[in-house]
Amino acid sequence: MRVLFTVFAAKPHFYNLVPMAWALRAAGHEVRVASQPDLTETITRTGLTAVPVGDALNLWKSFAPEESDTRGGGTWQRLSGVSEGRESVLTWNYVLGTYTLACSMEYEHMAGQSMLDDVVAYCRDWQPDLVIWDALTFVGPVGARACGAAHARMLFGIDYNSRMWTTYRTLLADRPPEQRDDPVGDWLAGRLGRYGLEYEPGLATELMTGQWTIDPTPGWMQLPTDLPRVPVRYVPYNGPTGIPDWVHEKPRHPRVCLSLGMSGRELLGNDKLSVNGGASSDGITLDDLVSTLAGLDIELVATLRADQLLSPSELPHNVRAVEFVPLNELLPSCAAVIHHGGFGTVGNVLTHGVPSVTIPAPWWDEAELGQDIAERGAGIFIDPSALTLDGLRESVVRLIGEPSFLENSLRARDDLRATPSPLQVVSELEELTCRHRSTQAHYVRGCHPESEREREDVA
Repeated sequence: MRVLFTVFAAKPHFYNLVPMAWALRAAGHEVRVASQPDLTETITRTGLTAVPVGDALNLWKSFAPEESDTRGGGTWQRLSGVSEGRESVLTWNYVLGTYTLACSMEYEHMAGQSMLDDVVAYCRDWQPDLVIWDALTFVGPVGARACGAAHARMLFGIDYNSRMWTTYRTLLADRPPEQRDDPVGDWLAGRLGRYGLEYEPGLATELMTGQWTIDPTPGWMQLPTDLPRVPVRYVPYNGPTGIPDWVHEKPRHPRVCLSLGMSGRELLGNDKLSVNGGASSDGITLDDLVSTLAGLDIELVATLRADQLLSPSELPHNVRAVEFVPLNELLPSCAAVIHHGGFGTVGNVLTHGVPSVTIPAPWWDEAELGQDIAERGAGIFIDPSALTLDGLRESVVRLIGEPSFLENSLRARDDLRATPSPLQVVSELEELTCRHRSTQAHYVRGCHPESEREREDVA
C-alpha cells in the first residue's frame, strides 16, 4: 500500500516517525514523508522519500523561549493551554480560549494554509491508502479526507490533545444551544470547505484525534483514553551519524551523560542561559553544572553545542564535550543520565534501562515524563525552580550508588521490550487501513478477503 507521513519541520517530531516509516517500507509498502522544505534534507538522509510542501517553517528562528512553570506545561502550553489537566481550571471559558488560540495560531503556525494546500493536492494526485500524521500536524487528516485514505495519528508523548478534546466536547454539549461557540468546528469546516469537502460535527473527533492512534508512549506514562489505539514499542532513532571509537571503550569511572536533547541544543541559549528558569544573569549556568559534576569521581559526557560550554582547553580532565553522539550508542555504557525530559531522550533512557535525573525543559510533557520516571523509582526529578548544585550532585551520587534505581530502570526497560515493535504492528495497520479507507482510494494489496468482498459488493 501507499503510506504518506505528514509532520511539521521539527527534527524530534520527524525522528519519532522514522522507525515506523522504515518498518512499513521493509514490509514492502511505498512510503513518503511530507513536510516543509526546511526538513527535506533531513528526511532524505534517513533514506526515505521527501515531499516538500508549503513554505519554509524556520521553527527554531521564530521560537523564543520563555520562563516556565513545571506543572506539566511550558511555553507552548501558555499559548494553547492544551496540557492543562486540573478540573478546577478547565472551565468553559478556559477551554474555549485554549482552542480559539490553538486553532488560529499554534496549529496554523506549525502546519498552515500553504502546507495544507500542497498536502491536499499531493494526496489527490498520489492517492495514498494511509496517511500517518504527527499529532500536531493537522494537515494530515484533511489530506486523507480529500483522497479517501485512511488516517492515523502518531503520538510523540503524553496525549494532552485527546484529553483536552474530550473536555471540550463535554463542556460544549452542556452549553445552551444559542451559546455553543465552536471554534474547532469552524476551523475544521473552513479547512475542508476550501477543497469542496463537507464538514459534519461527527467528523470532528476523527479529524482531531485520527481514525486510530499509534502510540509509542509506554502505557504506564500515558493518560487513560477510550480512543482506538495501537501501542508500539519506542525504537530509538538519533539521526544518521558516525560513532566515535571512545564510545565503545569501557570507562574507567562511572560514565554520566548530560544531555539537553535536540531541542535544547537548538532552542536554548549559550553558557549565559540560566537552567533554573529563563535567561536571568544570576541563575545556574551550564558551566556551573559541568564544573560541579566534574568534582565527582565520574567521566562526564556533555552533549552540548560548543558555544554552550567552556572551550575544550578549559574543561576539567574528566569531562568530554561533544556536540552530538547518538544516545542509542552512548547510553549502554552509562551509569546515569541527566536530561531535559524530552520524549526522544526519555525513550532512549528507558530503552537501555539507565537511571536518570530529569531537569525538565518547558516545551511539552517533559515535567510529567520525568515525574513518572521518578515515581517508578527509576530516576530523580528536580524542579528547575528548586535546582541547586549541591542537590544535583547528591542526586547523581544516589543514582550511581543505590542499586534500586538500576533495578527499577531495568524493569522499565523490560516492560518496553514486551510492547510490539513497529514491524510487528504493520499487519494491524494494514487491516485498519482496509477497514477505514474509502472505496475510491488506491487499491490496497493485502486486504483480508472479507474486505475485498465488501469492496466488490459496494462496486
